[in-house]
Amino acid sequence: MGTSQCTSVGTAILVDRMTAPLIKEDGILTEGRVEYITLHLPDSSELSIINTYPPRASRDRAPLWRKINEANLSAEHVIIGGDFNHWEEEGAKGQAGERRMHRREATTWHHLTLQHGLIDAWTLDSFRKMSNKEYTFDNGRKGQGSAVSRIDKFLVSQELDSRGGRIEAAPSIRKISDHSPLVLTVWGRPSAPPKTATYFDISLLKGVQSSPPRSMGRHPAPTRS
Repeated sequence: MGTSQCTSVGTAILVDRMTAPLIKEDGILTEGRVEYITLHLPDSSELSIINTYPPRASRDRAPLWRKINEANLSAEHVIIGGDFNHWEEEGAKGQAGERRMHRREATTWHHLTLQHGLIDAWTLDSFRKMSNKEYTFDNGRKGQGSAVSRIDKFLVSQELDSRGGRIEAAPSIRKISDHSPLVLTVWGRPSAPPKTATYFDISLLKGVQSSPPRSMGRHPAPTRS
């Protein structure tokens, strides 16, 4: 998952040939900001993967979280990934006025996470950290102009916590982006890890020319009346 200048929106979900037949539906919740796919998994369960790229201002992010929460996504498992453009973790610094959550956003954000039982995979012991990087964003500046944070995240539903897996903040490529690609691996079953795993990638490589193998999200998602 990530941003792409070759799509009509600011987000893109790329799937390989083995995953494409599993797609039950896909759509755009907010053009340029949120799109999703729902997969029908081999165990007959369903997984919704949502890619989001919300605005920088807290007042503009609040309606986005509400839109996702009101979407009629009935999958048992949910993963939301992207550049969330806000900070929750301790230790982040710089640009606090823009990316801290204000009260209205905090309310809609907590409604979303409670509705789907979402947890930040980075904080879960069941997802082994494969790198020592503490942040996914670093503007590379020193002193008062420095800004580092973990605004790129994967939120997973509680059942996926029981499956576990791995999460890694890969090294950034400064010439391409000031974000580090974040890679999440979820084991296929709640028991011991299988020989093969499913990978969900988020690479915020803004400005990179890449075209998705399948046109995603050309119809709006159904919403509750």
